[in-house]
Amino acid sequence: MSFDLARVRADFPLLTREVNGQPLAYLDSAASAQKPQVVIDAESQFYEHGYAAVHRGIHTLSAEATTEMENVRVQAARFLNAPSTEEIVFVKGTTEAINLVANSWGSSQLQPGDNIIITEMEHHANIVPWQMVAQRTGAEVRFIPLNADGELDLAKLPELIDSRSRLLAVTQVSNVLGTVNPVKALVAQAKAAGLVTLIDGAQAIMHGQVDVQDIGCDFYVFSGHKIYGPTGIGILYGRKALLDQMPPWEGGGSMIATVSLTEGTTYAAVPGRFEAGTPNTGAIIGLGAALKYVTDLGLDAIQQREQQLMHYAMDKLASVPDLVIYGPQERSGVIAFNLGKHHAYDVGSFLDQYGIAIRTGHHCAMPLMQHYGVPAMCRASFVLYNSEEEVDRLAAGLIRIHRLLGG
Repeated sequence: MSFDLARVRADFPLLTREVNGQPLAYLDSAASAQKPQVVIDAESQFYEHGYAAVHRGIHTLSAEATTEMENVRVQAARFLNAPSTEEIVFVKGTTEAINLVANSWGSSQLQPGDNIIITEMEHHANIVPWQMVAQRTGAEVRFIPLNADGELDLAKLPELIDSRSRLLAVTQVSNVLGTVNPVKALVAQAKAAGLVTLIDGAQAIMHGQVDVQDIGCDFYVFSGHKIYGPTGIGILYGRKALLDQMPPWEGGGSMIATVSLTEGTTYAAVPGRFEAGTPNTGAIIGLGAALKYVTDLGLDAIQQREQQLMHYAMDKLASVPDLVIYGPQERSGVIAFNLGKHHAYDVGSFLDQYGIAIRTGHHCAMPLMQHYGVPAMCRASFVLYNSEEEVDRLAAGLIRIHRLLGG
């Protein structure tokens, strides 16, 4: 399928904005992607013409809203190639999804002396919840280190797995380095040793097709706002046999079967058991529009286009004096770098004056910053609406900063 960049860019109204008198070059989509008009319209139309509380409502608006929401559940299952819609749980985002698994599965399954295996490149959302549950249960958190190329030292995994290992939780794509981890092979190795597996797909879901059955994982999580959908909505895929065994994490409406002051409460079947309270229905509908948008464009075409742009960007940035790029040569989505002795915040501030939006800081990956011995990095991210011209502007801006400030 061909990829029409001009048409794609026209779908995103915010990309026409100017910043500091310059056309916006939005290179911060790994933090949060811009929204196409179809997503904006879907959410707006729901609030304008179809808003009502879902579930149990006998009136037309409630029934329509419930149907729309459940249709997105079907759509999300199809998007991930999940075997059943019962394995799709609506959450606020990746962070809540991981916390749900940690607090429900982790709190009920982990014992003193057990261990959880993560990696040195994880986002804090896939570190802190496991540390918290480990502290409560007496379990231990272990991690797969990085090698010199910014990839996982896979030879270390067999040394970390023992008879008390219970879970492997790993990112599919590093939010800092863009490293694409071999999650299918990692899952197979972990499953062979009897571990439960969770894949953080927050930085992968927008870049190519995800098939949870092919990966073989027990849990897969992602956020809607990374894949051009609304903020405040995400998906937890969980293998039904595991979800059925897991207790609720939050209590309230919608997640119950029966409630009695004298006889206690029984819980709804999955996925309702994990969806307490009134859902963010408008965002769910917006997420459905986003999934349809990328599906219609073609995930293979998106991946091919983005790989082409990434290769162009890596080659172009190689010409910038004193630029240090972190991570492997082959990567997805992001390029993390520092310019000479200058702090990342200063570089980002200068680039903003040229209308170029990047992310600076520790990127919720402090262990990774410690690994490289730096307090912060700059990060430029590239998705389906970015252009070679924006890459050229980034490189020119960095060269200008170098000339102004020195190495």
